[in-house]
Amino acid sequence: MRKVLAFVLIAFVIFLIAAIIRDPEKVLPPASVINRLTNSYETCPEPFIFKLPIDMSRVTSILYPGQKRGGNYKPHGGFRFDKSRPDEIQVIAPYDAEVIAGARYPVNGEIQYTFDFAHPCGIRYRFGHLLTLSPKFQAIAEKFPMPKGLDSRTTEVYPSIKVKQGEIIATAVGLNSGGPEVFGGLNTFVDWGVYDYRQKNEASKNPTWAANHNYEIESYAVCWFDWIPTEDRAKVLSLPSSDSGSGKESDYCR
Repeated sequence: MRKVLAFVLIAFVIFLIAAIIRDPEKVLPPASVINRLTNSYETCPEPFIFKLPIDMSRVTSILYPGQKRGGNYKPHGGFRFDKSRPDEIQVIAPYDAEVIAGARYPVNGEIQYTFDFAHPCGIRYRFGHLLTLSPKFQAIAEKFPMPKGLDSRTTEVYPSIKVKQGEIIATAVGLNSGGPEVFGGLNTFVDWGVYDYRQKNEASKNPTWAANHNYEIESYAVCWFDWIPTEDRAKVLSLPSSDSGSGKESDYCR
C-alpha cells in the first residue's frame, strides 16, 4: 500500500512539474495575485495627512486627478506654476516613506525624473516631471536606464531607500521649453499622485468605469485634496483647473 501511495505521489509531482513547464499561467496564480495575498500592511496613522510638497503661494492652477488630459487618462494630479521658472520650484517629501521605484527619460533635450514612494501601511505617492534632483535623489536616478525616447516605465529601487517628511527631492520641475509663449516658453509644473493600496477606490466599483480602465494604478488612485490640511485644501479648490478641456471634472474628487 505504501509503495502504491509513493508511486501516486511521485506521478503527481512529475505531472505538476510538466504542467508548469508547459503552461505556467494555468497552474500557478499570476504574480500580481501572489503579491496581493502575501502583502501585509501596518496600521495607517489616522488621519493620514500629507504636508504639501510644494510652496502653495507659487501655484497658479491645479491638475485634477482622475481625468483625461492630452487625450490620455491621468490618475494623478499636480500643480502648475506659470509665473515661475522651473528652478524656482522645490519639491519636498510630503510624508515619511521609502523610495521603491523611479525612471528617467529625455523630453526636448532635457531629462525628466519620476519617483514612487511607499509608506508601510499601504499608501503610495508618485512625483513626475522633476527636472533637477537633490544629490541623494540624483544618485538614485543614475542607476535607472536611459531610454532613447519617451519611455517613462519605472525601475525598482532595491533595497528601498527611506526618506523623511520635508526632505528635499527636487530643486527644479517641468521643462525650460514647450510652454506658453506668454511665459517665455517655460513649462513649469509637477505631477503628484496618491494611491491607497489598502482597497480599491469608489470609481472602480462602477462596472462600466472598471471595464474602461485596465491599469491597476487607476483603481487605487485617490483625490489627494482630501489628504492634505483643511486650509491647504481650500486653497487648492480656489484655484482654476490647469486643463481647459476637462476642467475640474474628476472621477476621484467629489
